[in-house]
Amino acid sequence: MKAWKKILPAIAVLGLVLTACGQKSNDKASSSSSSEQSSKVSSSSTDQISNKLGDEKLPQNNGIDASKTVSTKLDGDKDNFTISYISNGKTYASYTKHSYGSDSAAMQQVGYQSSNNVNGLPTVDLGSNITGYSDKGAGQEYIQANFGNWSILTHGSNFGKTEGLASKQGKEVVAFIQDHQLPIPNKYGSISVEIDNTATITWQSGNDVYSVKADNVSIALKMATSLK
Repeated sequence: MKAWKKILPAIAVLGLVLTACGQKSNDKASSSSSSEQSSKVSSSSTDQISNKLGDEKLPQNNGIDASKTVSTKLDGDKDNFTISYISNGKTYASYTKHSYGSDSAAMQQVGYQSSNNVNGLPTVDLGSNITGYSDKGAGQEYIQANFGNWSILTHGSNFGKTEGLASKQGKEVVAFIQDHQLPIPNKYGSISVEIDNTATITWQSGNDVYSVKADNVSIALKMATSLK
């Protein structure tokens, strides 16, 4: 086993706070210092958060059906923050930023997987001329692919209901990013999809590390590629 044993832990979501959706906004306004807005991510809600975060880029797409009610909750400041996305009383996604003392320290938190990890492993065609490398063992399968400054690592198993899942996840990610632009990392970025389909997209910008984490990879990709 090469690639998956070296995967760095996903960035811990800083200050993630679960809050009930559907409560009256007046009740929240008087009892919390966090910013919370209802409905889909709109220009008005992002503008309110931007007042506290300055010129930070924010997701313009909340990743779920527009008919669903979504609230956003901000904790932190422009150097270290978490924006939680809540629907039906459950936090389904978050967008975070964490600042480190150096770019090398930040790089260690990205979870980037070097292509050197997969030398000699069986290949999988993920489409669009991107090749994945399959690492199987102990009933698990991990598929890694690299493109530009990004790495993808997907997780499934080699038996039962999740047999072939890692390959399917990898193909879905590759198909999506052909038509949608991911953030441009400096220096590295990573996409990690777990066996339960939860996903984390993380990228470095100098001393800062940004991350979108969501209940499924489709939501994470929609949010990360909508940053403006």
